[in-house]
Amino acid sequence: MPVKTYSAIAGIYTHLMRSINYKEWADYIIELSRELKLKNISALELAAGTCAISKILSDKFDLITTDNSFAMLAADGYTSTKRVCCDMTGLPFKNKFDFIFSTFDSVNYLATREKFLNFLKSAGQCISDNGLLLFDVSLENNSRKFEKYLNRSGKVNGIKFRQRSVFNTSSRIHYNHFEITLADGTKVEEIHKQKIYRFEEYFDFIDRSEFYVHKCYKAFTFKNADSETERAQFILKKKKLC
Repeated sequence: MPVKTYSAIAGIYTHLMRSINYKEWADYIIELSRELKLKNISALELAAGTCAISKILSDKFDLITTDNSFAMLAADGYTSTKRVCCDMTGLPFKNKFDFIFSTFDSVNYLATREKFLNFLKSAGQCISDNGLLLFDVSLENNSRKFEKYLNRSGKVNGIKFRQRSVFNTSSRIHYNHFEITLADGTKVEEIHKQKIYRFEEYFDFIDRSEFYVHKCYKAFTFKNADSETERAQFILKKKKLC
């Protein structure tokens, strides 16, 4: 039985991501935020998942965490930050944030140009004039590298799972198909689709928005990214009106 993405998988997500060094990732986000030169930074995290990054950053920023999956936000009972279930293409906030960020290639789920542009428009409405918008993207070399690695199966918290990973080079969609047997024996499936845009396409999208690319690094570094990079970190600023 097909179910909404990140609903059934919420119960095993921490296990699937156990190899990720969230502290290292959070430290990188903090370093990038220093460019704001503000003591008290109002921040918004998009696609926060189970709030693993938020747990580390909650004492660094005045932080609100968001995700499009209520199941993910509620997965481990984390309550130290304000949490809002919403879509990054239609953010509901009226106030302005100094710092908006998303991690772990969440924007790759925006599988059409229209959705990506809506994300940029929505973020633009919620960010201060001198704010920073950060997101990282998975590029083709990353999909090729991890395609076979993500074919796996296991059992955790009484939940059995099997994951199949396929990168379609024609459509440039990276599929992750999860077959899950819940603790009560119910069988469900989730199909995750991420668009692996070409590196240059991101610059085209951003050029069509009110933002510009302030910096673009190879993720976790301060070296300039290029089309051969596996994961790129974008740092955007708002264009100044004449």
